[in-house]
Amino acid sequence: MSYNSDFERAFIERSLVLVQEYKGPFDATLLLNCLLGLLVVPKESCLAEIPLVPITELEEWGINPSAIKSFGKSNGQNDDPQNLRGLVWRLRNAVAHFRFKPVPEHGEVTAFNFKDQSGFEATVPLAELRIFVERLAAHIKNL
Repeated sequence: MSYNSDFERAFIERSLVLVQEYKGPFDATLLLNCLLGLLVVPKESCLAEIPLVPITELEEWGINPSAIKSFGKSNGQNDDPQNLRGLVWRLRNAVAHFRFKPVPEHGEVTAFNFKDQSGFEATVPLAELRIFVERLAAHIKNL
């Protein structure tokens, strides 16, 4: 396997293809792996370009606002965490620092629960996570 000179963009494009084409029994694992890559690999160059979409419009990105139990406290990265960029940043922290758990913890996974140190907590069903991963990848790819 080879990458062109723009590794980051190629990685994002391949992650999007994986999510869109995979039809096997490890859907939850694939989604989490792709989410990890999409949130961590482009962090320095792309995540600041995530729009400040208000909570009321998060469903357009795949996540029902009711999935978010708490946005947590403001921090230096995003003074108003209650928007898409705040959600992406907090999901990035949860995934990068291994602060997530499958729901249920035993048996077939239907969702993931994410937390971070700011007090953020969200439980996102797999169907919503799939849409979110696809839309995030498409957005970052087009930056």
